Amino acid sequence: MTENKFTKMKNEIDAIIDRGDVYGASFSFINETKIDSFYHGFQGKDIFAERLDPSMIYDVSSLTKAVATTTRVFQLLAVHELGLKDSVTAYLPGFLHPEVTIENLLLHNSGLPADVDNLHSLTGAELVKKIYEDPLVSKPGEKTIYSDLGFILLGLIIRTLNGSIDRSVQDHIWYPLAMTNTGYNLNRPKSRFVPTEVDPQRGQIQGQVHDYKALLLNGESGHSGLFSTLSDLTVFTEMMISRGKYQKKEILDPNLFDLMASYDENGRTLGWRRLNHKEQYVQTGYTGTILAFDPVKKQGFVCLTNRIYPTRDDKRWNQDRDRLLKMFFEN
Repeated sequence: MTENKFTKMKNEIDAIIDRGDVYGASFSFINETKIDSFYHGFQGKDIFAERLDPSMIYDVSSLTKAVATTTRVFQLLAVHELGLKDSVTAYLPGFLHPEVTIENLLLHNSGLPADVDNLHSLTGAELVKKIYEDPLVSKPGEKTIYSDLGFILLGLIIRTLNGSIDRSVQDHIWYPLAMTNTGYNLNRPKSRFVPTEVDPQRGQIQGQVHDYKALLLNGESGHSGLFSTLSDLTVFTEMMISRGKYQKKEILDPNLFDLMASYDENGRTLGWRRLNHKEQYVQTGYTGTILAFDPVKKQGFVCLTNRIYPTRDDKRWNQDRDRLLKMFFEN
């Protein structure tokens, strides 16, 4: 049944590429005994049209929230350096809302708005000041509002505790998992990066973070900024379907997966979207990325595309993505 499902999904991705919804996709299907990885199509168009291969590096956008930030927060929870009910102000005294907790940030119900106004007129310091000081749009716990701002705060908390977001996730996640092509501000040949968008001001964005808030924060943030390859994210997903273990190493305390399963609030659990009231977890990214896993069935799916290249105007991939997720999580 699983093989049949994965074959159908592979055929669907090929059809999506043939229709021109995206130029190409790097994707993998993972279960306990087997990993199948595919690199179909191209990384761009015209003179930038190069056939995809395993060396290609993607701006994974909001996968940063789950893969880097949530994973590191979970590790800090396990060793009691953080508590879910802790006030954000315990770590970031400049933040003006002591009623907001770590738990609120992970569940996207802090009351922070989805974004900030007049972003392009701000510096990085002004952005952080605005997040710290602007009024909440609802009481903590009252509404679910998917917010980059809460994860910017979580990144700043990691930096407060560990000195650097980048070094913290490198030491505690990428190195133990041998994810050698994952990180912020990766120093690799430009040709290895899948271009994300042709921007009127910035030109072709390739190898530099696409998200403007992350750019203001020097490419290193809790909400976006991570670059990675399909093979590295496949290893991460292997660890997640094994409830925190990878090659006899414990990256995450397995009890944290029970904690994730205990939250089901407006389609969210701690740091992840939750589907169908089951242990079906997913995070997507603006650039066209998907990471989904089911630790009960021990299955995972990673799909990386450059769906906003050359422009974000084409929204067809968003419907394609939802269809693929439905196929992946069906029985």
